[in-house]
Amino acid sequence: MSTPAPLTVESPYRRFTRKPEKVPHPYGYRTEHLTITDRDGSTLYETEDGALYNEIFLQDDVETLERYFSVEPLAIPKIYSLPDDDEAFSDLSLIFLNALNYGSLGIIQLLVSYELEYCDSKEKIRFDWVGFQLLTEAARWGHFKMVQFFLDNQPFYADIHDRDWVGNTALLAVADLHQHKYDRCPTYSGVTLETNEAMMNFLLDRGACAADVVLLPVDLQVTPEMPETVLTLAAKWSSPEIIKRLIDCGANVHAKVTYIPWDLGFYAGDEKFSHATALFVACLFDNFKAAKIMIDCRGDNVEISDMLRPRDTCGLFPIHWASQNHKVTPCRDVPESTFQERSQDTISTIGVLLEYDPALVNIQDDNGNTPLHHAVYTLWLNEVFYTSILKFLCDKGADASICNEKGQTPLHILFCSTHTSLPIDVAAVSILLTYGASPTAADVDGNTPVHLAAVRLESVDAMSFLLENGGDASQRNLKQETALDRVALGTLSLGAVKSGEKEITKAREDMVSILAKAGDI
Repeated sequence: MSTPAPLTVESPYRRFTRKPEKVPHPYGYRTEHLTITDRDGSTLYETEDGALYNEIFLQDDVETLERYFSVEPLAIPKIYSLPDDDEAFSDLSLIFLNALNYGSLGIIQLLVSYELEYCDSKEKIRFDWVGFQLLTEAARWGHFKMVQFFLDNQPFYADIHDRDWVGNTALLAVADLHQHKYDRCPTYSGVTLETNEAMMNFLLDRGACAADVVLLPVDLQVTPEMPETVLTLAAKWSSPEIIKRLIDCGANVHAKVTYIPWDLGFYAGDEKFSHATALFVACLFDNFKAAKIMIDCRGDNVEISDMLRPRDTCGLFPIHWASQNHKVTPCRDVPESTFQERSQDTISTIGVLLEYDPALVNIQDDNGNTPLHHAVYTLWLNEVFYTSILKFLCDKGADASICNEKGQTPLHILFCSTHTSLPIDVAAVSILLTYGASPTAADVDGNTPVHLAAVRLESVDAMSFLLENGGDASQRNLKQETALDRVALGTLSLGAVKSGEKEITKAREDMVSILAKAGDI
């Protein structure tokens, strides 16, 4: 019986066997068609955009790349051969970064071998001076085989404590899941939370420092006095297991960090704020399991109040961060289940804090705002999202009659928020009225919730509910304005599109009609 012929594996370069119609100009090196021979003897043609070159990298095909280089030696990056002021650094660095992003270890080894011809040191090779580190990039993209190879060959390819151009070690870079400091973000390329945690554990096993802090270059420093730590970065997303391991390995749960509020998508005024610990961050990102572990691992002789009642420099406590439920944009095509999941996470986070210290439910920040104020003054309101949170806070003892330094109750805040275009939920108004808010309470400018509702033209149902439950349409503010006087200031935006003049006029007429029925005119 004859042995069957082995199956033929189709070349991954089959699409490059057709001669391009146009003359390619890959990398600007030559004007004629660049061709190489495939393993089966067929001719491969480079495309105008260098797709063959990129495919070879994606396949981690060292043999084919060497043939490519033999035909086109100018395609070899040779970063170390360039003068310091050469503008080609950026483009050539991308060649390395592509190989690192793909996990093409063989390609990296080949490219490094060419760099050694021009590198002063034969003992180690680094690329931080052109914007990346081999180990950090491989770790960020979740390539375990590549990371292991670099660590097994320290210090030639890497050192586990090396930092990249943004001041991150490999462990810091992996902990920074959101990675807004990098041009390329692996989060969008299939790297999962589980992969990131596994990489963090792997790096810790190999000697990474759990107490690492980000050390930015001087020219990039914004907040050098209180840089982010591995723990504050991981607090946004990590499981309680990895949080506990970091603390057990030396991460300081009490380390204080400085932030620019908008870096976290967090409203706390226009200036940066400091003295935020990892617990603050876990609360903001609704990582309630991590928050609980941090509290439980606070250390010997550390009081609960030392964890739950420190203020950041804006005067906020961790529970105020937890109450800022702003993680979902109010687009109308976002599934309701998404809002429900996020609201439940926020409730669970607040619940963890109140379990340890129930009195936090009405604690005020430096501006007099309670957690209830923060829960309604959010960047992106949605009725499915925030109403359940308001109910939870009130059921836990939140007092909706408490005023901040501007004389505003949470009901004022609900109507004065300009960060949303969605109608105010009548259920939210009902909750606040039930738990102490008054529709006639005036702030320092004399405005009542009715005054503020008058400019929220999309919220006519909420206005009707206010008036039906004690709101006074004739009450005047310090400018002697009634709610009717303020209707002309109202605009209308539904979803992400601002309505036209016709729609705005109709909405104003509807609001005027409601006020008229209440006896204002």
